[in-house]
Amino acid sequence: MPSGMDDFLSLFSKYQQRLYLYILSVLPNPHDAEDVLQNTNVVVWRKIDEFQPGTDFRAWVFQICHYEICKFRGRCRPQGGFSDELFDELAVEYRRREDLLDMRQDALPGCIERLPSQDRALIDAVYGRELEVPRLAKEMGREPTSLYRSLRRIRQWLHDCIERAVQRKTEP
Repeated sequence: MPSGMDDFLSLFSKYQQRLYLYILSVLPNPHDAEDVLQNTNVVVWRKIDEFQPGTDFRAWVFQICHYEICKFRGRCRPQGGFSDELFDELAVEYRRREDLLDMRQDALPGCIERLPSQDRALIDAVYGRELEVPRLAKEMGREPTSLYRSLRRIRQWLHDCIERAVQRKTEP
């Protein structure tokens, strides 16, 4: 077992839903996708000693998953299923979108830090403490529509900030 088993388990858990969605994007039958996910999990646990802490866990586990999908498709190609070329294109596109999602998630904390303190407090109240907007508006002595407008403005600002950060990372 690698050192940092807690880190491994955390990463393993983090990617279960993403792996399932990836499999489902190329194997449209949910039962098949669940079978492939289980096969992937078995292989991941069998190869646990091969994972090098500090390397890209996502790339490692998705590569294992890709091989499991290929094995499944070789065994169980349904009538009217995806061609190998389309399967490969879907896999590449899914990984590209995963990379983009990771870059956006990485950019979010920095963008939140750049918000004015009152906007950060509002975001924390609504999303961190999960307060309902009407209740929060009452506590703040504001109209709910005013808070909804503020949240829309803040979300738009965060979106733009995140997109700029991603663009900076992807420019050559």
